[in-house]
Amino acid sequence: MGLLTNLLHYLEYSAERFPDKTAFSDEKESVTFSRLLELGRRIGSSIAGHVRDTHRPIAVLTSHSACDIAAFIGVLYAGCFYIPLDAAAPDVYTTNRLRTIAPAMTIEACTLDDLPQETPDLERLETIRRHVLPTDPAYAIFTSGSTGAPKAALISHGSVVNLAEWFFETFGFSERTIFAAQAPLFFDASVKEIYSTLRNGCTTYFLPKKLFFSPLKVISRVREVGATVLPWAAAAMKMIANSGVFEQSIPESVEDVIFGGENMPSKTLNIWKRALPRVRFTNVYGPSETTVDCAYYTAYRELSDSVSVPIGYPTRAMELLLLDEYGKPVPDGDPGEIYVRGAGVGLGYYGDPVQTAQSFVQNPLNPKYRDIVYRTGDIAKRNEYGELVFLARADDQVKHMGSRIELGEVESVAAGIDGVRLVCCAYDKQRSKLIMFYEGSLSEQDLSICLNAGLPRYMCPNVVIKVDEMPVTPNGKVDRIRVRDVYYEHKQ
Repeated sequence: MGLLTNLLHYLEYSAERFPDKTAFSDEKESVTFSRLLELGRRIGSSIAGHVRDTHRPIAVLTSHSACDIAAFIGVLYAGCFYIPLDAAAPDVYTTNRLRTIAPAMTIEACTLDDLPQETPDLERLETIRRHVLPTDPAYAIFTSGSTGAPKAALISHGSVVNLAEWFFETFGFSERTIFAAQAPLFFDASVKEIYSTLRNGCTTYFLPKKLFFSPLKVISRVREVGATVLPWAAAAMKMIANSGVFEQSIPESVEDVIFGGENMPSKTLNIWKRALPRVRFTNVYGPSETTVDCAYYTAYRELSDSVSVPIGYPTRAMELLLLDEYGKPVPDGDPGEIYVRGAGVGLGYYGDPVQTAQSFVQNPLNPKYRDIVYRTGDIAKRNEYGELVFLARADDQVKHMGSRIELGEVESVAAGIDGVRLVCCAYDKQRSKLIMFYEGSLSEQDLSICLNAGLPRYMCPNVVIKVDEMPVTPNGKVDRIRVRDVYYEHKQ
């Protein structure tokens, strides 16, 4: 494939090898590699005719479609970078994000037939191409679940290339690989299947969100397209595992399940492993700021239901530092904050130098030369195997009854109890109470009894509240803000 300096090399290489093969398909239309290449060049020429400068942000209102991918490619051909947004989001939400990035252009959600049809200006595109470096941005994506002003994490071509090469080396994706994609395109997890598809000549089927309201329909669709890889959020896996669907249908074509996005209980993973014993299951971890994934753990050994699935070891060309509050390495077994260094560390937050300086910092272990690392705000420890185990967010650490408690550790114990599907802890500082919200079949009293038997007294929730349905974010994670603001106020 030669020296990779631009993500467009991936598409051009696959279009040459597999011109008539389906690259991306949604519920309405599909696009081959050759047509995607043609559309990308047309869109790129159109953008270049309207946007005078390169390296400018272009917003794309996405609808989880093949058309969205063509728009992304067009933005890259124009020498700009794209920012995917949710076309179905409330106007206030979208306006807030557009104000943050001030895009040079906004591409509306569409169909493939709506895209520019004029002949591409190949000479102009090649001139633009010569001025795009591996260190230039390819996309910016808004971080999920944050409070306060939105932040757009900026990621370079080179960082995405590193990610795609790691996936190829680790999983051996090829032209026979078929992804059944669940993540929305405005969520960073989608980057792995987009660029793995372009690099390796794979095919990606976008599963509509509505399909996940019926686990049986999801599995039926996976079987129908013959998917070999499920790159899903942990929340989607929990939903499928808790539904009992595997008693009715098994997706025999699946070879790899790659999951992440939030802490995964081993109880959920074990349900999947029993149903699909020949499948390779891999937990991936990484903030948007580190180009999707910077750590992984392939679940070869047995894990008891009461533990969380480890996040494991660094990915290709990445290093994970576990440091204390003074920036010093912690002893094995002790909790520390994860700092990330390496090829996947992003360029910072677009248009926000203050937030960038707070999160992208000089490596505390290296005062000799510029060595920028990303502070994740995630707390982890190394287990007896030397694997990293996620514990909690740094801001989820509370002091209760004189002791420091990681809320994630309490949630992990609760998630391993039969009859609990989803769980979320919060701390009421005013009343000095540890609150647990959960969704499941177990009664509040029975859950309290189980927790008292499995946790030290100071870690046991003071209040246990059962909810009919745990609220989730568009990315499939438990929406902790809504849990606190809606359920806590309602119950208290």
